[in-house]
Amino acid sequence: MPVPSIFNARDDSRVDPRNLLSSIGEVVYTWDIQSDALTWGPNAADVLGPIPEGAMARGLGFAGLVEPGSGRSRYDAVFSAGGQDQGEGVIYRTRYAADLAGRRMWVEDAGRWFSGTDGRAACARGILRLERQVRPDELVTQTGDLGDRSALLERIGSALAEHLPADRAIVVLVGAIDELARLNDDFGHEATDEIISAVQDRLRSVTRRRDHLVRYSSNRFAILLTGCPHSQVDAAARRFIKAVAKTAIETQRGIALVRLRVGAAVAPDISSHAGTLLSAAENALGGAKAAACDAAVIARRQESREPPDMRPGFDVSALAALNERRVELALQPIVGAKSREVAFHEALLRVALGSDGAFFATAELVPLLERRGLVRLFDHRVLELAVELLATNPAMTLSINVSPRSLVDPEWLDAFLACTGSARGIAQRLVVEVTETATIDNPLKVARLLGQIKERGARIAIDDFGAGHTSLRHLRAFPIDVLKIDGTFTQNLRRSTDDRFYVRTLIDLARHLDVETVAEWVDDELQASMLADWGVTYLQGHLVGKAELCPKPLPLQARAIGM
Repeated sequence: MPVPSIFNARDDSRVDPRNLLSSIGEVVYTWDIQSDALTWGPNAADVLGPIPEGAMARGLGFAGLVEPGSGRSRYDAVFSAGGQDQGEGVIYRTRYAADLAGRRMWVEDAGRWFSGTDGRAACARGILRLERQVRPDELVTQTGDLGDRSALLERIGSALAEHLPADRAIVVLVGAIDELARLNDDFGHEATDEIISAVQDRLRSVTRRRDHLVRYSSNRFAILLTGCPHSQVDAAARRFIKAVAKTAIETQRGIALVRLRVGAAVAPDISSHAGTLLSAAENALGGAKAAACDAAVIARRQESREPPDMRPGFDVSALAALNERRVELALQPIVGAKSREVAFHEALLRVALGSDGAFFATAELVPLLERRGLVRLFDHRVLELAVELLATNPAMTLSINVSPRSLVDPEWLDAFLACTGSARGIAQRLVVEVTETATIDNPLKVARLLGQIKERGARIAIDDFGAGHTSLRHLRAFPIDVLKIDGTFTQNLRRSTDDRFYVRTLIDLARHLDVETVAEWVDDELQASMLADWGVTYLQGHLVGKAELCPKPLPLQARAIGM
């Protein structure tokens, strides 16, 4: 049944999306994995508190806030998620404890990563949710032989300050016993403690006098190597791995064969900051565990993976793709939540690399086109292709995405007016999608532009809605027909009561504004059933249809039901 309205015209702040998100302890983020840059929703400070800038701005920096042994960091979760991005992302999810400005909190972190042209993770969109404070007995108490992480960071920082000015490299190795949980099941807690103690003794036996060994969580050892050349890191790590595996370890419960997995990070190659360096080594350890690697996995700088727009001749290649008509559309159906009948299609940009059938990864392509100032040319081409498709398919309705840069470009608006004025009824079958962030820089100007588009007969949709950029007062100023609810919220409906509350509230907000709603990232029937019961208008996601390249030419029997 639809939820009763919670809106009160006298107090919009009660249902302002930003305030609601903060009240349930959630904040969205975008992570550019190639550059390691993190971008947070506008309520990040409200939820996370006064986090240091280095941790907020970088993925590895934020991973440094994760309490050792509490769970996989976001970096680990993305790179061990498995799967292959087919254009709509791969789900990742993790839970860990984090030190947030002195508060130790349990955090649920979930989203989707999207691949670059090389097939590897290039960016991620997700949501971070604070659950509750960590109780004192939930994490390992760091006493006796067990070192303190903060003390380890101080030691690394001192080494960096002493040796980097003299051009001596610092290497942080982080090792962990492989499959410790299985050993615990096989031998029991007491025997497992014997195994960990024996491993520590073996590591100490091959540690050089000028190096430093510390066990800083129940199953994590840090080894700080000073003056170790980059070319010798693998050999040094193998020395420790071999020392642990040389013979079986005898315990009171039997004989155990033990392997050590090792991650490494080198300063200044990775960073000159202690927290970032340790986090990089920990994330490399996650890779070593996932790959069951008998050698060290050495962290690499994210920048070493060259973004496509930095490669020589990218501008020429992009313009050649336009001139050679290698820009195409992929159509993804959007269906009625109750009927499951196609209501319209979203037209998605696809750019072929050449004639071999390979395409640029959209998650990588669109941001780099924006950085290089080329996105308006591609938005023009998408508009032309969409209008051509509508002209030959009179029963079809399409939505197209317009970047913020194109939206404020007078040439794009002129092209829109010219294209939609050339054939009767075209504009009425177009939905123009703009992101929520596009509305915040100059809301009055954006409202005027959207008003001109609306006057021509097209509909207006706000894409990726829900991050809290736009207040209810601003939403009233825009001529909106559709709100597309960000998939980071709908993805977690099965698991999160907070997200269920928030999504229901967004649907009620749309009803209050008398606009329709699209739920993104709908992948299973439980999601679809919940959303339909709450009154969402349309569904979009793998459950109801994947994006497919528009055939050339489109078969006459292909059709879609208009909105």
